[in-house]
Amino acid sequence: MNEAKKGVCYKCGNLFYIHEHHILPQAIFGKKGETVKLCPNCHTHFHEYSKKETTNPEDKKEALLIWKKWLKTVAVVVSIWLLLVILIWTW
Repeated sequence: MNEAKKGVCYKCGNLFYIHEHHILPQAIFGKKGETVKLCPNCHTHFHEYSKKETTNPEDKKEALLIWKKWLKTVAVVVSIWLLLVILIWTW
């Protein structure tokens, strides 16, 4: 059994117990491949997001495109959130 380890989430940057996430689905592309560390929330969010966005999960290009699109959505959300925090803080 693998021990849970703390680490920094690749997506949200929070220090939390992390999961190793295979960027390309293991079921289709096997266990060999690049992984990233995600917190449980981001890991779950990605799988829910990718289910809605995938039309052909066997297409490697599509899987990578979904991954990149999902990561970019965080940058926008986090930027807006930080801007609001700064505005409220300095008000």
